[in-house]
Amino acid sequence: MTASRRARRRSRSGYRQRGRAIEAMACALLQGRGFTVVRSRRYTVGVHLVAWCDWSPPLFIHVRRSRKLVETTTEIVSLWPGEVAALQAVPRWDGMSVQFWIHAGRNYGWQCFEIFPKGVTEVECPVA
Repeated sequence: MTASRRARRRSRSGYRQRGRAIEAMACALLQGRGFTVVRSRRYTVGVHLVAWCDWSPPLFIHVRRSRKLVETTTEIVSLWPGEVAALQAVPRWDGMSVQFWIHAGRNYGWQCFEIFPKGVTEVECPVA
């Protein structure tokens, strides 16, 4: 294996590790609020976490990192079009919530967006 292939492999796995660290942070925050949480086994563009509790409908969550605050809901669609499209295609039932969580660093914290089949809206994070 050439040195450039090894470097590319390391950089991709580093990205996955940072993404998993944010998932683990979201998982710990949800569990601290009394949710039961299941993480997906592999890295996907779909749902990363499924959370539920007695007083809240189930949450299907996709988690991402960002270095800056997302200003508008149209910005989330332009930055992550594949992820938003995959979440819009998730089948739903009454009370279920499909959300896109963004961790914008220590300065800004978490931003949460509700993903609907035809749109996106910002919502209050259950872990904020």
